[in-house]
Order: sequence, then C-alpha cells, then structure tokens
Amino acid sequence: MSGVNNKLVWLRLRTMIFGHPLATKSAETQKVGVFGGIPVFGSDVISSQGYAPDAILYILILAGTAGYAASMKVTAAIVLLLFSILMLYRRTIQKYARGGGSYTVAHAYLGEKMGLLAGASLSIDYILTVAVSVSSAVENLTGIFSWLEPTPHKVLADCLIIVFMTFVNLRGMKESARLFALPVYTYIFSILALVGFGVFKYLMYGVSVLPDSQALITANTQSVTLFVFLRAMAAGTTALTGTEAVSNGVSAFKAPAQKRAINTLFVLGLIVAIGLVGLVFLASQYQLVPSDDNTIINQLGLLFFGKSLMYYLLMAGIALILMIAANTPFVGLPILLSLMARDGYAPRYFKNLGDRLVYSSGIWTLSIIGLLLIIIFHGNTHSMLPLYAIGVFISFSLTGFGLAIHCIRDKPKNFRSDFIIFAFGGAISFLMFLVFLVTKFTEGAWLVAIIIPLLMVFFHIVSKVYKREIMLIKATKNDMDEFNHQIARISERRSNVNLSEYKSKIVVPVFDLNKIVLKSLLYGYEQTPLITAVHVASDRERAEKLQRHWKENNIQVELEIVDSPYRATVHDLLQYLDKLENDPRYTTITLVIPEFVPPRLWQNFLHNQTGQLMKLLLLLRKSILVTSVPYHPEEK
Repeated sequence: MSGVNNKLVWLRLRTMIFGHPLATKSAETQKVGVFGGIPVFGSDVISSQGYAPDAILYILILAGTAGYAASMKVTAAIVLLLFSILMLYRRTIQKYARGGGSYTVAHAYLGEKMGLLAGASLSIDYILTVAVSVSSAVENLTGIFSWLEPTPHKVLADCLIIVFMTFVNLRGMKESARLFALPVYTYIFSILALVGFGVFKYLMYGVSVLPDSQALITANTQSVTLFVFLRAMAAGTTALTGTEAVSNGVSAFKAPAQKRAINTLFVLGLIVAIGLVGLVFLASQYQLVPSDDNTIINQLGLLFFGKSLMYYLLMAGIALILMIAANTPFVGLPILLSLMARDGYAPRYFKNLGDRLVYSSGIWTLSIIGLLLIIIFHGNTHSMLPLYAIGVFISFSLTGFGLAIHCIRDKPKNFRSDFIIFAFGGAISFLMFLVFLVTKFTEGAWLVAIIIPLLMVFFHIVSKVYKREIMLIKATKNDMDEFNHQIARISERRSNVNLSEYKSKIVVPVFDLNKIVLKSLLYGYEQTPLITAVHVASDRERAEKLQRHWKENNIQVELEIVDSPYRATVHDLLQYLDKLENDPRYTTITLVIPEFVPPRLWQNFLHNQTGQLMKLLLLLRKSILVTSVPYHPEEK
C-alpha cells in the first residue's frame, strides 16, 4: 500500500513541476502563432539590439566626431545585411517545412561537411547564448542588488536562472510563450517609446553635447579606415544573433506554419531595424560615450525619461529580456539536434518527444553544458563574449552561399535577383566572420575555431557508427527464410503437445525487424509457443511500417501493437506486463530483451539504454523474469 502512495505522491509532484503529459494528437494545439512566436523565437535577437549600439561606438569613438558621423553608415550597412539575412531565411522557411535553417540548406546544397559545419556552428552559438545572456542579465542586476557582486553569488544566481529556464521549457513551448510574453512585449514597447520620444525631442528642441563627451571627442582624432569601419560593423552585427531561430523551428508554428514563421521573422526584423537605427542615431546626435557601467540605453533613458516610471520600466525590461534571451536556444537547439538525429548525425534519443511535446533530451543537454560554462568562466560575460557570435556568422554565410547555389542549379522564379541577395548576404556574413575571428582571436575566439571542427568530427563519427550498425543488424531475405525455417522445425517438434500444458508466457519488445529481434524471437519460441512480440507505438507511421514488414516476411510469431499516446514507451510496456501478470493462465512472465552490444564501450552513449532501465524497474517483480539476448555484431 505504501508503494502505491509513494507512486501517487511522485505523480502529483511531477505533474506540479512539469504539468500533465500531453497526447501526441494534441501536438497542434501546443504550437504557437506569430504573437507567441515573438517571445519564444525572438527574445535573443530582440535583446541583441540593446547592446549593439555600445559595441559599434566602442570602436568608432576613437575617431571622435568622424566616428559619430560614420556610425549611421555602419548601422545602414548592418540593416542592409539584416534585410539580406531575412530574405535568406524567408526562402529557407518556404523550402523546408520541417525547419533546420542553415543546417538543412548547407547539407542540401553544399554537401555533408558544410551541413555539419552549420550544425556545429549553430550548436555552439545556442550554447554560448544561454551562458552569455544569463550572465549579462545578472551583471546588469548587480547595480540594484549589491549582494550579487561577489563571484560565488553571481555564479549561483546564473545557475538558478538556467535551472528555472530548463523547467519552464520542459513544461512545453506554449507555457514558455505565455510566461515570457509580458516581459518581452514590455521591453519592445519601452524601446520603441524611447526611440520615438527621443526622435521627437531631437526634432523639436535639437541637441546639446554633454561636456564629458565633448572633452573625449576632442582628444580622439583617429581616422575611420576601412578596417575600423568593418570592425565596427562586425561588432554591431551582434544585433543579428538569433535571427536564424525562426527558420530552425518552423514545425513549432500553427498551420499554416510556413506563413506564420515568415510573418514572425519579418516582424522581428522590423523591430530590430527600428530599434537599432533609432538608438544609434540618437547616440550619435547626442555624442554619447558608452561604458561598462553606463550603457547607451541607460544614458538615453535618463536623457528622455529622467528617473520616471518609464525609465525604471525600461531598465527592468532590459534585465528581463537579457535573461529571457536564453529561452531562444532552449527552443532552437533541441529542434536542431532532433533534425540532426533523424539524419543520423546526433544520438538518436535527441529525436524523441518528451511528455510535454518538447525534445527533452536536447533541453537537458543545453542546461547541463550551460551550467558548466557558467562555472568554468565564473559567470564573467566578457570572458565568454569573444566566443560568442562566430557560430552565427558561419551559419549566415553557409545559408547565403547554399541558396545562391540553389538559384544557379534550380533556376526558380526571379532567380537572378535572389542570387544577388543571397550571394551578398553570404559574402558579407563571411567577411564579418573573418573580421571577428581576427580581432578576437587572442581573446578566446581561437577556442571556437578548435571546438567547431571537433564537434563536426563528433557528428561524423556518430553517423559512421549508426550506418555501420544498420548494416550489421539489417536482416536479409536469407535471414528471414532461415528464421521461418527454424520456427517451422520447432512447431513440427511440438505438433503432438497440447498448448494448455505451457504456463510460461514470453514477451519480446520490438522496435524494428532486424537480426537482433529475429535472434530474440527464436530464443523465446524455443522455450514456449506462448510468445508475443510487442511494439509500443509512439509513432503511428513506424508501427504501420513494422506491421507491413511482419506480414511481408510471413513472421509466424504474434505481433501486438500497444498504443502509446503520451510516448511513455517504458511505462506503457510495464502496464502491458501488469495485465499479463494478473492473467491466471500464466505462472510466469518472461520479458526477453533484444540487446545490441556495441563493439566499443563508448558507443553505448549513442543508445538510450531502455533495456537496462526495464531490467532495473522489473528487478523486484516476483512473477516477472527478465532475460537479455545479447547480439554481438560480426566484424566486417
């Protein structure tokens, strides 16, 4: 009785934290529209515009008045690049309804290696976005909460925020959209109000340069060379990080998904363009000087709002949006890894939907790595920034070059004008990547230059292992014929035996029809004719495919399909065994688990170890036995 009570307590606690499990058929109701898509996919790119003006002026301010004059030209170039990138991802969304963004485009038109480069670059960018956004948000709060200043307190706060973001996203995409909508839209409103009121005040009353700014400008006489211009542009393009998230998550939008995704993409682009142009314009006209403890937004807020309610609303919005910016990777990276897992480049468990219709494995992975980064770098934003944004420039350029090749190869409508836009976007993004890599190389960018190739090698090795495993366990026609021959031989031997004499039932869980399953079925059938192959159907299409293969190969063992509407395959199989355990016809139930034994120990990491979990859960069940049938592949 206490076991039942403990189970009820656990279920209630789990439901309170994560919510009730969601059925696969309700997937469409959990998707988002444009209004929900903006906070889910846009928090990263919206937050990036907040510190882009500072990044631009940090470079240009050394040129004094000439630097301020050049700031609008730099901003215009960034907005032109933004338009090109929007057109890139608009075409990507139109072509690939499943999503995948840069990874899908690069893999399709530039080859496997470039696809893996895009996947590795985006993965690094998403991971770093979590660490940088959270640490930056906490650093912005240290001015209000002084107890956050000691490094241990800051690291603890960073880790707690990441844990909170993890649990919010494990509750489902719709939950995170509802929770983050208010702060995101508050920030958008406050930025647009700041720009609108600032431009109005400038047109009505003109400007007067602050004395401190005037002294600094007079002292700085460096000229704006092409390299300085490109450095400022590269620094300012941090405002574009996160633009690719919408194209990765097309499948997360309500029908018509592609149309809603494109609308979301362009609304985000418009918000970023207005905010960036407005902030840089006002900062250059008032000749503001950015600093670590007095950002451009803070200075503009004090200039136009004073210490009023709007100013505090603006500052609160900045802190919250930086924190919420970490939400975009929690949506984007799991979807990216699920697509790569379906293509065989990432461990297969990344493609499995969790109880709340989100890719739980990807969320947990991002959370763990994000926590490790915070601990390793002590929550210091500046030590992580040199690693940030390189990945996204690589993905932008690969998307541009990939779609340019698509225009040449397939010649769609208006392919000439599209080719110019796509090639321009790819070339400028690649140029920004080179500038960023060169200028930040000694500050830590060299580390990304090493990690990305290593991650590509990992993806390639995973693909190689899976392809080899498929070849090793694939059942040929001869294997099927031999299996059926052995089953017929055993059946003939038992022809004079009454089935009622058998009291032991054998269950073999099957996912596919392969050599491992055939070996397990043969072993079970040799023990008793009371054997059933059970497939727990979390994917209806796969279940139907298995049934067809079963019938086509004339497998003389009963196949039973157990529906799994909540994708809880282990739980549903245990329920099936519970029913058999209560059946008076059987004295014992034996679960025969087909088990693939990888040639290398580390390759176990690529498998979800469901069989080991089943053994553990059934350890204390008196009338249920568990047997593993290991399959050691022959080396070829």
